[in-house]
Amino acid sequence: MKKILLIAAFSIALLSCSSQVDLAIDNPTMNPVIVKIDTLAVEIPAREVVWVEMGKGKHTVTTEDNNTVEYDFQKSLYMINPTLSQYLEYQEIYGRPSPFDQQINSNSEQTVNFLGMEMTGNYKVYDKLITPVTWDCGPREALPETIEIEEGESSVVLTKLLDPIEFIELVQAADSESNAE
Repeated sequence: MKKILLIAAFSIALLSCSSQVDLAIDNPTMNPVIVKIDTLAVEIPAREVVWVEMGKGKHTVTTEDNNTVEYDFQKSLYMINPTLSQYLEYQEIYGRPSPFDQQINSNSEQTVNFLGMEMTGNYKVYDKLITPVTWDCGPREALPETIEIEEGESSVVLTKLLDPIEFIELVQAADSESNAE
């Protein structure tokens, strides 16, 4: 029995140390774009994400305008932004934040410039070609309407990454709702 448990634990350890990297190549524009990962040319349709899996280590990323970057991919998940568009990360809080959570959130507020607008809040702006994924929901991926909060927790925070068009649509929807009231 001990041998089976040892083999199972060893197998889990091997699987958790993956030598693969997933790339989410995003195109937030209305036109298709092509990006090259080493020698692999990938066409990304308008407003779509194409996934590429490769080994960890150094790889070359080349955009349509021949901007070439060599990058050492060591994490398991990255977003490739071949159009160098701006993305906005924000936090969605589910439940009732504790006073401690509220203090942490207010301490992490900052002023950012997104699409020429200054905004203050728990925001981050991404506009680099290669970014490790740290958010919960990517561009054009919906946040859940409800989530289950574990016993003992008062709230859960999820982060969402918006592309420029998605942000504009969100602002327009909020404006329409406020005008309807």
